[in-house]
Amino acid sequence: MNIKKIITGNYLAGKLSLFIFLWSAQVSFVNAQGTPEQAVAQMKMGKLWAGVTANGGTSTFEYRAGFFPNDYGILGHRGQYYEAYTGGNLTLATTGWYNPDPLVDSVVNVAIYRMVNQYMTTGKVLEPMRNYIRYKYPQQVIDFQPLDLTDFGEYNPGYPEFQNYTFDQVVEVTNEHIFGTNPFDPQNSGPGIKIKRKIMSWSQTFHDNYIISDVELENVTDSTWENFYISIQENAYNVYFSNGSNPAPPASERFNPAETWQHYHGGRASDTSKTFVNGAVSGKLRVYYEYSADDPRSPGDNMGAPVPSQDGRLTNPNMIFYTILHASKQPYSDASEDEDDFLQPRVTYTGKATEIPYNQANDEFGSSNFYAIRGGYAADYPMQGDIFEGTYHGLNPDELGVTDYADYVAGYPTGAHEKTVAFGPYTFEPGKKIRLVWASGTAGIGFEKGKEIGNKWINGTLDNPPNMPDAETGWLPSDFKFPIDATEMDKRKDRWISMGIDSVMLTAARAKWNFDNNYNVPQSPPPPDYVNITGLGTGVEIAWSDPGAEAMPNFAGYRIMRRISAADTVFYEPIYDSGPDDIAADHLYIDNTVLPGAQYYYYVQAKAVIDENDMSAHPLSRGKIIYSSRLLHPNVDFIDPPRLSQDDLSKIRIVPNPYNINDPALNDYGWTDKRGLVFFNLPGTVTVKIYTENGDLVQTLEHDSPVKAGSFRWDMITSNQQVISSGVYIAVFEKPNGEISYQKFIVVR
Repeated sequence: MNIKKIITGNYLAGKLSLFIFLWSAQVSFVNAQGTPEQAVAQMKMGKLWAGVTANGGTSTFEYRAGFFPNDYGILGHRGQYYEAYTGGNLTLATTGWYNPDPLVDSVVNVAIYRMVNQYMTTGKVLEPMRNYIRYKYPQQVIDFQPLDLTDFGEYNPGYPEFQNYTFDQVVEVTNEHIFGTNPFDPQNSGPGIKIKRKIMSWSQTFHDNYIISDVELENVTDSTWENFYISIQENAYNVYFSNGSNPAPPASERFNPAETWQHYHGGRASDTSKTFVNGAVSGKLRVYYEYSADDPRSPGDNMGAPVPSQDGRLTNPNMIFYTILHASKQPYSDASEDEDDFLQPRVTYTGKATEIPYNQANDEFGSSNFYAIRGGYAADYPMQGDIFEGTYHGLNPDELGVTDYADYVAGYPTGAHEKTVAFGPYTFEPGKKIRLVWASGTAGIGFEKGKEIGNKWINGTLDNPPNMPDAETGWLPSDFKFPIDATEMDKRKDRWISMGIDSVMLTAARAKWNFDNNYNVPQSPPPPDYVNITGLGTGVEIAWSDPGAEAMPNFAGYRIMRRISAADTVFYEPIYDSGPDDIAADHLYIDNTVLPGAQYYYYVQAKAVIDENDMSAHPLSRGKIIYSSRLLHPNVDFIDPPRLSQDDLSKIRIVPNPYNINDPALNDYGWTDKRGLVFFNLPGTVTVKIYTENGDLVQTLEHDSPVKAGSFRWDMITSNQQVISSGVYIAVFEKPNGEISYQKFIVVR
């Protein structure tokens, strides 16, 4: 049968064979050197890092090596499952479709396909993927050593879309879907549904915690698809969390991303009358969010994933969400005809797919997957309240009045719970298009506030957050149930976490504003093009240049941020903050407030101010400062500032002495490997020989500093590349003129 002779507009119940196409075929992680279908890209411009596969399927992305800044609360989507973080993994469903498989060769009741499936196992790319970035990493020199950093996209500031829009990274690719094609008969195969994906991210301060997927489906076949649905899903289970592992919590206190509550906002008429952020943001939003739940199988209340052994800090105080920005009311021919339908998605539900109940005898289509996608599960287990007529919104787990996040019909204690939406049903005619736009992101109270809340929680000094909409549940639903054994202090902790819902809604509103203003929110200033950081005996010198930022009419100066150590529990603070007159070809700042021997991290940001009358800016960001992205100045290496050199050998000091590996101050000082001795007050040139108490030579260290350094750190490694053992050691210091001095130090391991 020629694929172009498809029966359309009919559902032949009981007369035609049932064949349901289930998704399969994983895609390997490969680079763009292979076929167009194998190309991959990484979105790393904002706080959500996500991989894009050209074929729209799954892959494996890893971000944790190198620069994955824990202080910024980065989430890295692994891409191993079928979430739609970057516009891929769409599920399309229709009825009355011709199955080209020679074993079937007939019209089937229901066809359900992902973009990569059993017949198009590597997908099909019609227009190869492009990955462009507006800004590149600066050239960096750290203690005289240039850093070799690879940009995560093609640096192309002249790309025309960068002139028309303000996003700082864009990935574009066009795929073909199986509907309409015949992989068994290429000669007689017509074109399938064309899926054009455009994924965008911003480095701008108020828009850097989400990415937007703008997806256009076009029916380029000569067939009409009836009962046409598009389904997407996301969850928190398949992401890497940059914060929460340094120092690592004990196994019994680690956050489990499967233990979360989910909530869809926008399915009820009453949702549209809600306001957030002190009334400044309308509640007419479509947002699916997910947040940490208590594990009912363990004692106490661990919502927010507190770590009692680390002063109670919260390792999961934030939330993951996606928000629908546009969904076509009906297929269109011209973009001017396209109208957003607030009632789309008409179907939403939460659960583990294999746990969704299904009775085939009561289903005219005979498909458990189509039953869920077209709203059967949501209709059987509906959200309570004033749901919009003609929509099917499933129950919200956090509104069921139960203490167990998995205590509902499709809940599962240990697996991921998908936040699923379906758009449709559409009658998709030839030549017509459907446009879907959504933003995926993260928001919440943040890790610094999470540390503060956790510390007060464990010490019993935590107060309730201010301005709670509900005195009992905070920003959580009024029928939310705290754990049975939750104390009042536990509930206060949870109410603070619930404040993140307000942040989620504000972020969703900003993303919607961005879309409604044609992706033209105020432009972020570029990062420095050159940074040179050097640890000297007189302090740390930070030199930089940024002519691009200084050329902006709203340039507002610079900020230098610093922190000591790479621990999760330490946060950056500004040490330099200038105004708009700080313009020069080359800048230099000397940080002379450092402690010799500690590990310091720095980054430099340019500033710009949003005009108070800038109508392209969200109302709550007008008049405020925005910064060049912290992520565009990766500070991979730390600075270990020395003391100023001096010539009196009697003033040399060895710190710590005695050295005790169990001393918690070692970690606080930035020595996360807990190994290091620092020699202070050294001459600029000196030889240090380390002997055992018995006179055996352990190591010879040559100190000849070009930066007036009067100190250096020894990693306690012998000349045989072994870590020294416990005992008494003798350090012999010798100047070039032959002058010698001796000191003892003790090591306890």
